[in-house]
Amino acid sequence: MNLEKRSPPVTLPQYSLTGDLLSFARCGLQYRYQNGSKLPPSRPVQMWFGEFIHGVMEGAFRIWKDSNEPPPFPWPAEMPEWGEEPEAEWPSHHIGRIGYGVEQVLRVQGKNSRNRDTRRSAYQRAFAAVNQVGVFLFPLVQAAEERIIGTRELAAGAGGTRRSDRYELHGIVDVLTNVTLGGAPSDNVIRQAIESACPGLKGDYEVIVDYKGSRRPGTNHGYWAQGEWQLQTYAWLRSRQPDTLPVAAGVLLYMNELVPGREEIHQIQRALRDGGTDVLPAEGSADWYGITNWRAGNAMPNLSAEFRYRRAIRVVPVTENSVQSSLVQFDGMVSDIEQRVASEIQGGTIENQWAACGDDESCAACDYRYFCPSPHGHRAPGYVVPAPAAP
Repeated sequence: MNLEKRSPPVTLPQYSLTGDLLSFARCGLQYRYQNGSKLPPSRPVQMWFGEFIHGVMEGAFRIWKDSNEPPPFPWPAEMPEWGEEPEAEWPSHHIGRIGYGVEQVLRVQGKNSRNRDTRRSAYQRAFAAVNQVGVFLFPLVQAAEERIIGTRELAAGAGGTRRSDRYELHGIVDVLTNVTLGGAPSDNVIRQAIESACPGLKGDYEVIVDYKGSRRPGTNHGYWAQGEWQLQTYAWLRSRQPDTLPVAAGVLLYMNELVPGREEIHQIQRALRDGGTDVLPAEGSADWYGITNWRAGNAMPNLSAEFRYRRAIRVVPVTENSVQSSLVQFDGMVSDIEQRVASEIQGGTIENQWAACGDDESCAACDYRYFCPSPHGHRAPGYVVPAPAAP
């Protein structure tokens, strides 16, 4: 009897939209060291910050949903002291107690805040996320932290290099429906934003939501387009799950805009001067005067809730064409990563295959900057991401 030769195992590359693809787009070399080498940085501040906000929002929503009588907003919010447990009298819905539990989970995973200032900033944004966004978002959520997953064909790179003919893509979103949106009060700011961006929505549909522990990017920045690609691709992934409704829109919530700091105000000041953002205060308004007259070292301007919500909430309509366009972008990015992986395996060096292309924020939070061949601020003018070397 002839036995067939066992086929070699096939590796199905797995990619997270935020943890892989957007990280690669932010800085290829940082992505390689952090993800490709499986060597986590000692203090992955960007990862910690975003996951902390996600964790607090999920924990707060679970408490709100599981309560027979949900605690009224605003919820109590004090930050636990560094290295100390929450006060015994703090109730379960105390945001500081929820945040402490999230910190412990992340610490076990090797993820910690960079310093006390980063931790304080994260708690401030988490307090605002629950009390300023949760009050409007929680009643709309049909499903929280839904895992979405799908596979796509993987195009061959130069020389036909690829580990598989398909790749897996996954992410996590909150899901709203036409039923929850239709039942929300007319003054719900999230409902208002969705109806303004997508007038005339009818029938059965879903809206997907993701949080960003960052400020609203400028419309002329690469992060702006990447955020839209992310939502459109999430919409495609959601459509691949059983028993789902058509996705009509995606929402990104930029939590830093709820408690704007120095960098957020500087960005708006630059946009008032040079353009590059889609949300600005009306000229002559109190917000306009507060931003234009602010100088570093002064107290932060007291911006109106209406303006901060407009900065924090971004709604992106979803259509078949917009989804397909975004999928093409991510397919190309995955093909690029796979080509670099194959080239490195066949004898290329890390520095030749993975470009250091991060901006100042990425570099400031990167533990690899001390041996980076081209850190931000030390590059030749016109530096661009090079194509991977041929295998």
